[in-house]
Amino acid sequence: MNKGEPEKQVKPLKQSWFWKKIIDNKVVSILLVSLLVFLNLFMIKQIADFFKPIEIILSIIGPPIVFSTIFYYLLNPAVDWLEKKKFSRNSAIAFVFALIIVLIIIGVNFIVPIIQSQLESLIENWPSYWDSLMMQLDGLLGTEMFTDFMEQMGDTSLIGSFSGQASRFFNLTVGGIGSVIGTLTRVGITIVTTPFIVFYLLKDGKRLPDLLLKVVPTKARESVKDILGDVNKQVSYYVRGQLLVAASVGVMFWIGFSIVGLDFALTLGIFAGFMNLIPYLGSFIASIPAIIIAVVHSPLMLAKVLIVFAIEQLLEGRVISPQILGNSLKIHPINIIFLLLIAGRLFGVMGVILGIPGYAILKIVVTRMFTWYQRKSDLYEDTLPEVSVPITDAKE
Repeated sequence: MNKGEPEKQVKPLKQSWFWKKIIDNKVVSILLVSLLVFLNLFMIKQIADFFKPIEIILSIIGPPIVFSTIFYYLLNPAVDWLEKKKFSRNSAIAFVFALIIVLIIIGVNFIVPIIQSQLESLIENWPSYWDSLMMQLDGLLGTEMFTDFMEQMGDTSLIGSFSGQASRFFNLTVGGIGSVIGTLTRVGITIVTTPFIVFYLLKDGKRLPDLLLKVVPTKARESVKDILGDVNKQVSYYVRGQLLVAASVGVMFWIGFSIVGLDFALTLGIFAGFMNLIPYLGSFIASIPAIIIAVVHSPLMLAKVLIVFAIEQLLEGRVISPQILGNSLKIHPINIIFLLLIAGRLFGVMGVILGIPGYAILKIVVTRMFTWYQRKSDLYEDTLPEVSVPITDAKE
């Protein structure tokens, strides 16, 4: 444009009724997006066989990656601390690995035999514990309902189904044997590869985000970097905190049960610590065997065990969990319970254990995407956009 020439006024395009009523409508936009999502899910289901190789690959490399990530978040603070104490990164990792090996040797030589002895005794005596519990319940209620029910279950379920189980055992197919071999192979791969993956994560883990960002478009790198930072922070807080809380719970139950004289104190303490990895539901599940053993022992032992549970819940809820975990995930307890039920139904035990951190990661990603959509879209503006009046050639 030459100097002196008058600027030409650009007439805005007149929006049609279809744009105003359909395209620029919030409800219609939500319905269209939902339709596209469900259509994509339907198409993925139709071509599920196409993803079968991917599923097989993930089933092989998934467990080593998951366990390596857990050990990385657990050991990385110790390696960083040693590095600050003038250790080199490699020597700090070697020292931590040597310490773990020493702890494993001590556990195998001293703790594992005790657990093995207690487990064998518990499994051997469990039927008598259960029968005694049923008899005490019958005596308390003045009826033989529980005893008769257990006898009927034993007659019909166990004995009656023995022949069917035997026939299925003798009719094992090659596929079934292959499945067992495949499971053992995956367990072996996990055990062998996890230490190597942990080593390289501890060595080069800090450079991993930068390597991932190189394949991200330049304009999106800042947002993706923020997402990765939030995900790393949430997962590290949860993994370290949950494992420390579980270990503390196991030690408290072991000490408490030993003080009151409950049988199998170490085994029950370890079981309680492991079940504490399942929020809310874990404590309830861990209390069942201890209460059954205490009921069979004596009413006084039951009272002592309940006191141990009360003290443990008080210390865990008021001191340990707030100090270690805090409220970093900010997930409502009702949401956690439903999440555990759904994840357990879909993915089994690993779904129960990893469902909450997976939900936290998904929540971060979805929240960031929704914030970006709010910023780019005019559907969430507080005021309606001004309507531009087209310029006409008519004189005023």
